[in-house]
Amino acid sequence: MLKMIFVLFTLLFFRIECKPIKVTEENWSDVLEGEWMIEFMAPWCPACRGFVATWDKFSDWSKDLEIKVGVVDVTENPGLSGRFLISALPSLYHIKNGEFRQYKGGRKEAELISFVDDQKWKELDPIPWYFSPASIQMAGLAQFFKAAMAVRDLYNSMTKDYGIPEWACYVIFAIATILAGLILGLVIVVCCDMMLPSRYVPSSAEEPEPSSQGVALQKEDEDADGEESETDIVDVTKTAEKDTDTKPRKRRVKKAD
Repeated sequence: MLKMIFVLFTLLFFRIECKPIKVTEENWSDVLEGEWMIEFMAPWCPACRGFVATWDKFSDWSKDLEIKVGVVDVTENPGLSGRFLISALPSLYHIKNGEFRQYKGGRKEAELISFVDDQKWKELDPIPWYFSPASIQMAGLAQFFKAAMAVRDLYNSMTKDYGIPEWACYVIFAIATILAGLILGLVIVVCCDMMLPSRYVPSSAEEPEPSSQGVALQKEDEDADGEESETDIVDVTKTAEKDTDTKPRKRRVKKAD
């Protein structure tokens, strides 16, 4: 009993502090191996700032729970925000060997520890494959989020650094969007034409007319066919007549006197 109390006292007061691991777009694939708990946060979020102390204390238990605790700043990693479809902050995820589950329980330290230690994450259904952050479609969505953030940064730079009016920025973006669509459409048409070339179909005016020699030969063939058919009819009639002539005649039986 005294030994157990000593162990608990040591864990509570002499535990080595472990800061959450910063997960970025460059090293995020590390979370696909092992067991992780990850928080998505933003510095400007009041709820995230109030949750920092709790998450740091939970991270101190990472070695005892044999997990890794990470944190993602969505302002610096918009691609990860798109991969995980983050719609609220802070958002917590449990990851076990590539299976993703969103944690929606209590935000106290004891509740987080119990979720991992008692394996309550098994009670949650993993995220479907079509929404899995490791899937190809979510990787494409991540690139879309990064492009959107790049456009927003460009807009802020144009209005603040260069003093361009907002309406002028909208006109510039509209023209750029139309040009990009035209160029993309042209590229698609060229690629389709190279891969699937269309066949040339001549019109009725371009079709060659039959020559006089060809017409004459065609008539001769038709005449020859007609003569053969008539000859065949005659031959069949003659054959039928011969057959009737060659039949034996029956004799009449004479009655005796």
